[in-house]
Amino acid sequence: MNKLKSCFLLAMGVVSVSILRAQEDMPVLATAHYNFIYVNDTTQRSKYHEEEMILYIAKDASLYESNAGKQVNEQLLKQAKDPAFDGNITIVGRGSTNESYFVRPAEKIFKVVHKLGGRQYLLDENYPEINWKIGQETKTIGGYTCQRADMHFRGRDYTAWFTPDLPFSYGPWKLSGLPGLILEASDSRNEVVFHYVGFDKVSGGELVFGLPSDLIVTEKSAFLNLQEAFKKNPQAVLKAGTEGKTASTPLVKGKRDDMSTQINQVIDPSKIKSINILKTDPERVSNVTNNPIELTD
Repeated sequence: MNKLKSCFLLAMGVVSVSILRAQEDMPVLATAHYNFIYVNDTTQRSKYHEEEMILYIAKDASLYESNAGKQVNEQLLKQAKDPAFDGNITIVGRGSTNESYFVRPAEKIFKVVHKLGGRQYLLDENYPEINWKIGQETKTIGGYTCQRADMHFRGRDYTAWFTPDLPFSYGPWKLSGLPGLILEASDSRNEVVFHYVGFDKVSGGELVFGLPSDLIVTEKSAFLNLQEAFKKNPQAVLKAGTEGKTASTPLVKGKRDDMSTQINQVIDPSKIKSINILKTDPERVSNVTNNPIELTD
């Protein structure tokens, strides 16, 4: 076994990984968009993380993840289709959340897909049992009448606003279980905030999502070892983990989000001279995390 592959397996903490039985793709009924704000460094509160997230809603499940990948692809296509394209691509954006959250409430299934080094790793998590206290206070968000609900979860006190007008018992991140879609939520310190951006109905099987069979099923401790190995030697783990493999199957597929085919048709790799990645407000986000979202297990 070569050193790179050995490094990869040691990082994983396992000699073999489980094979996931592909799950049937579920048609998306609607999508909800959120602006996620997170103060990861309490000593520099003005340098917070900010990102657009998207919630895919199916009949019996939901998937919540970053919208950054779609935004990058849109920028690539726009520049490549420009008649003045000179082979130099510039991508502008913030950092991206590398976790996707899959939930099936009826079966109390909660899974997290971590993206690292070009691969996707599947971890089981305990289903987040939340004891909501629904109040009488209401307010309007995005044209919807919303009702207040409060709870304590993983070390923080949250206030959420849900609307019975959208009868989906889902919400951003791990927040769900109310009789209506959660449009807004924040903790009492305003360190973890989800602002409503928009809601769209989806029809005609335009989008589907599921858990593909090429996800690498592993344990939390093994994945944490891999993360540490990646920080120390990202090139080694990246090469070993992707050696001889094609790109991972996306969790969300369909006409709206499947841009890879379009990109391959439009962009000729031989004509690309450079790819420049520019962060929006590069001095804004602190590189220090002393304030985890989950303060307790």
